[in-house]
Amino acid sequence: MPVLWPKKKELMQKLVKRMKEGNSFSVELIQLGFSKTTVTQVNLALQQGNLIECLNQLAILSRLKQEQVKKLRAELSYPFVLAIMMVILLVFMQSFISTQFNDRSEYSGDLIMLGLIGAVLAGIYFLARIIVLLNKQDYDSMQKLTKYPIIGPVISLYVNYLLVYDIGMLLASGFSLQKMCEYASKQEKGSLQQALGQKIGHELAEGRNLEKIIEQEIFLPNSLLILLKTGSERKNLSQSCLMLGRSLFIDLTQKIEKLVVNVQPFCFILIGLCVIGMYLKLLMPMYSMMQGL
Repeated sequence: MPVLWPKKKELMQKLVKRMKEGNSFSVELIQLGFSKTTVTQVNLALQQGNLIECLNQLAILSRLKQEQVKKLRAELSYPFVLAIMMVILLVFMQSFISTQFNDRSEYSGDLIMLGLIGAVLAGIYFLARIIVLLNKQDYDSMQKLTKYPIIGPVISLYVNYLLVYDIGMLLASGFSLQKMCEYASKQEKGSLQQALGQKIGHELAEGRNLEKIIEQEIFLPNSLLILLKTGSERKNLSQSCLMLGRSLFIDLTQKIEKLVVNVQPFCFILIGLCVIGMYLKLLMPMYSMMQGL
């Protein structure tokens, strides 16, 4: 590994040393910054002999993420410049123009600007929270993200893709549904696979209908239910799940691209509202002064 990844040579050497000391590979991956869900995927692949395929899938997801982040930065570069210019103009207005109307009691423009600033700060807070939850990628974090507007459907689709892919791998290894749940529940605690395996296994043990479980679980696509109803052999069912996973990945890519493209128009709308607020901040005191003449 140090030869293949020379920039991380020291890190790899420390990892090898800790592994020789008997430390868990899962714990080491989490300490390196990987999410519990990703670590569980790697564990499943190692135990089932599908590590190369799993790493290819993770590499594709990582590449997609990097491409979309690059596009997002390009989309935000121009609005960011406009926002800086707007802030400079706002400071200028506050320092050199608004002081001319200090004796006036018209504060409508100030209230509008405070409202817009509050909205921007709230947006920054929610964006930071989304980033934190995305980095965790555990069951609770993903559940919270699905409730967020706009990105909720994208997150649900992303999780559907991950789970359908894992189900396909386990079916290919000859796992029954009950064994699959038992196996998943023993994985990294808090990960998507562990939480769902434990939850679904418990519900099946209570005698609940599988159809109802899939329909009520937001992280399992209804299309999976159609595949299970076909009654195919596990090998064919596994191939069908992997094909469904590819279809979900295509849908996921399209949704993310659409989301990224719509970011710039939203930023322009927000900047436009701020510009209107700045004009009102300037014109309202002048209008009030003219009424007093």
